[in-house]
Amino acid sequence: MLKVSKSFVAAAVLCHFSVQADPEFSDIFEEDFAAAIILTDSEALTLGFKDFDPNSVFNIDNENIGSQDALDRRKNIGVSALPITFDLSDDKMFKRRAVVRFSALQIEDQIIDGPDTHRKYVLGLFSGYEQEINFTPNWTFATGMGIHLQYLNSNYDFKSPFSKLFQPFIDGKLVNTTAWATSIQPKVGFHYTKDKDWGQVKYKSNFNYFFGYGWGQANDGDVGTPEGWYWSNEAKLFYDVTDWGRSIQTVYTSLRRVDIGGDTLGILGSSHYYEGTVGWLLTPPFHIPMVDNVGIGLSVNYGSDLKGGSIVLFFNQE
Repeated sequence: MLKVSKSFVAAAVLCHFSVQADPEFSDIFEEDFAAAIILTDSEALTLGFKDFDPNSVFNIDNENIGSQDALDRRKNIGVSALPITFDLSDDKMFKRRAVVRFSALQIEDQIIDGPDTHRKYVLGLFSGYEQEINFTPNWTFATGMGIHLQYLNSNYDFKSPFSKLFQPFIDGKLVNTTAWATSIQPKVGFHYTKDKDWGQVKYKSNFNYFFGYGWGQANDGDVGTPEGWYWSNEAKLFYDVTDWGRSIQTVYTSLRRVDIGGDTLGILGSSHYYEGTVGWLLTPPFHIPMVDNVGIGLSVNYGSDLKGGSIVLFFNQE
């Protein structure tokens, strides 16, 4: 039984008509770049280092919370991101900061069941500026602007006699090629923070939009213009369990809904999804530059093509 991906379907249909740059191939690269943007943003999606199907673990039967196909899809995706924040102001009423994020997305995309292998990765560098203005003691208006620079590399090994029929039409154009993209991403949102005797309550609503331009060897230089948006609404609760001087141990829970559009729909397969997370955070007992807290937790995605659960590591969770 053949297991056909979108890239293969496009190639199979189009190879009969043209060997020039084709817009269908451009769409695939646009989705890859958009996927890297949303998958490496921790405010939009949480992927961990160990995936599982909640139906099997918790003995339930809900297709929206997990499936074997979704678990296999999650296992074929690897995400790494290192965010670094530099505070530019000590003013509590008007906070400003610079943000730098290094990221890597790796996808194993099997075209047919058989010996063929396809691995592609997108390396990213994001730099931006953010500011928050307190207009009440608890409510903040937040804005930001950033730029993505992304590099995509595809490695496909044609081993199947069937796939070799299409090799002349997609080799070097859709697979076994490289591409670049740069995108501008503005964001706007409202944040609520309330300190409690036992910890803290937070609510965040952020809208992100990105639009970019692609170039490179792939598809004869026609890599497309990645574009998309995502709107995240999240409620968070921090419950302080112990307090030993500077070291604070905290139970962290959150519930998030994300609405998406544009090229970001390609990887997630839904116009919206939910995520629930619970974890344990630890503030270091001594000052470490650029490290506020670390921790470990459990995250469950509901309603997207990447539905399922993950064990996650937290770094500077706020």
